[in-house]
Amino acid sequence: MAPMQRPRPLSATTDLTDLTDHTDRTSQAIEVDPDSRSLSSADFEAETQSLTPSVRDVLHEYGRTYQKWKVGAYPFPNDDLENERLKLQHIIIRALFNGRNWFAPINRLPQRRPRRLLDIGCGTGHWCHEMAKEFPRTRVEGIDLTPTKGLARSPDNCHLMIDDIRHKMWWGLANGYTYDYIHTRMSLGIFHDFREIIQKGFNNLEPGGWMESQELDSKVYCDDGTMPENWPLLEWSKDQDDAATNHLETPLRIANKLKRWYEQAGFVEVKEEVFHIPINEWAKEDRLKMFGKFMAQNMQAGLYGWSVNYFNRAWGWTESEIRVKLARVHNSLFDKTVHAYYKVYVVYGRKPRIGEAPSQVPKPDHWPTEHTSRNDDADNAC
Repeated sequence: MAPMQRPRPLSATTDLTDLTDHTDRTSQAIEVDPDSRSLSSADFEAETQSLTPSVRDVLHEYGRTYQKWKVGAYPFPNDDLENERLKLQHIIIRALFNGRNWFAPINRLPQRRPRRLLDIGCGTGHWCHEMAKEFPRTRVEGIDLTPTKGLARSPDNCHLMIDDIRHKMWWGLANGYTYDYIHTRMSLGIFHDFREIIQKGFNNLEPGGWMESQELDSKVYCDDGTMPENWPLLEWSKDQDDAATNHLETPLRIANKLKRWYEQAGFVEVKEEVFHIPINEWAKEDRLKMFGKFMAQNMQAGLYGWSVNYFNRAWGWTESEIRVKLARVHNSLFDKTVHAYYKVYVVYGRKPRIGEAPSQVPKPDHWPTEHTSRNDDADNAC
């Protein structure tokens, strides 16, 4: 039985309507640091200054813990180690975005703020807490399969809930009301078809409301030929993508498709922005060097959790085999002779207002519907 849903316990951004449909902040190549300098933690600090027991149960596997409710639906750990990694990830992403939590021009809403917003897959809940403080008159809701922990007392307008966005009730107005703003972040490798999540977001938005996705592209990029084909991190990335896409059918590489999917779902004024983040400290610019330093640390903390469930389920590799394979990957994370980086995509769009012309981008024949959805309450992807 699903848990009850009630109660579920920086500077404002500027109007971005002057942006083109695609803003690539990565058009200028990252300059390599010839001196291979390293940063201290002080550099980073200066820049970035009511549930039932059953849904709290955990499953012990691979030396980690996973959520037991809807077991297998989320393939990554939910223990304290992962919680700490997610906190650092949030800090890195917010710093990459120059302190911003959102990009959609939500100040254009009638109240110049969302009345009600939803964060799908809220994780630690830090994004929700910050938005609740930024908008004290907004009801901020976050849903996740795992209870949040380790947070200070929530603002009164912040409500974090255990819920499953895969449930078919989300195809309609799941709670009998609409949202003005819906947000997702780092959803790669979780859903069979992320287009379903975009469509559910569209369906549950108030006309004129905004949806936004902030997603990492898991493909490893390199512009200057310093990344060999047998580089361990590159090989791991290909293995992870193969396991996720071809064996578990939960694709990782969704970020570069988001803009098209938003338009096909029915959104208008769809915008895309792209950021680069180096994988270690090889960049010359201190700010990028800082991102690379903490990105490598975050990846080192996450590699085993991102790998063991995938590789065991896809190919039957044992924990010991996976740890041996990951040893070389860990070392490669800090190899500054390879100038590798990831792309982070931000895509947002608006649901047409009543009487406004709809999106002119048609849905393809294979677009998911309520009747073809795999991600429903009965799907137990263990």
